[in-house]
Amino acid sequence: MGQEPSNPRYAALLQACQDTIMILDGETVVTIHAGSSRWAGQELEGRRLSEILPVDLAEQFLSQLRQLTQGGKVAAFQFQLRPEHCPELRPLGLTEPHWYSARVTLTQEGETLVLMQDITERKRLSRKLSTQAQRDPLTGAYNRRALMPVLDMSVAQALRYDGSSSVILLEVDQLKAINEQHGWDAGDQVLQHSVATLHRLKRTSDFLVRYSDSQLAMVLGETNHEQALLAAERIRDAIAELELPFATGDIRWTVSIGVGSALNPEDDGTQVLKRAYENMLVAIHSGRNRVEGEAL
Repeated sequence: MGQEPSNPRYAALLQACQDTIMILDGETVVTIHAGSSRWAGQELEGRRLSEILPVDLAEQFLSQLRQLTQGGKVAAFQFQLRPEHCPELRPLGLTEPHWYSARVTLTQEGETLVLMQDITERKRLSRKLSTQAQRDPLTGAYNRRALMPVLDMSVAQALRYDGSSSVILLEVDQLKAINEQHGWDAGDQVLQHSVATLHRLKRTSDFLVRYSDSQLAMVLGETNHEQALLAAERIRDAIAELELPFATGDIRWTVSIGVGSALNPEDDGTQVLKRAYENMLVAIHSGRNRVEGEAL
């Protein structure tokens, strides 16, 4: 920190500490210990928080300080520093976004002690685990758990703003027979190639899900029923043209597709998906390798 601490134990503790520590007098940085934060240099000492931080973040700090002066003991909150929002910190070493967990308390001298722990890696790991929990490990598509929140939101927005929303439900035809004839690895590759094809054909805003062992679903926002049927036909055609070279013989496969759309004011995601499922069953029982939709 800028001022050498008189207590050797305190000095040794600071040197070993990886947290960033600031002492504030009001809004002004009196002294700072960088810890693991490259940007927290002595150049900040004597500067006001409003000169260093974005306006909203500086106000968040000041709000915590006001709560402390009204009788609080310790305030805790999390915040993010982004280089594009902190032009004062970029030249000092803030080159990428960092998340911090802050604890703020008052000293006996009436100054404010701020301890900031860098939790960026923890946030990244949490985000990674959350993404993995919603992903199918075989195909990389989202899993069934992730479908309904997205579909419900898409349908609700369509009905609220007089828009459109559809969902495609797709069955890989005779996947069980492929597994029995060529082995489970063949079936896995069929699913992977099918998902890759859907990724190639889908828009950025479309949401692709592995719905079950042999079924895939795709939410099509801002897509009416006629448009969804055309998209489904493109998918059916593209997959029918695929060929997978395999040791036990080249594999070709087809898909049966049902389309459901938000058509009625009382519709929700569950009802739209139910109609897509029923239409998919019609496609299967009508000879497979076909698309079925609503009777409008």
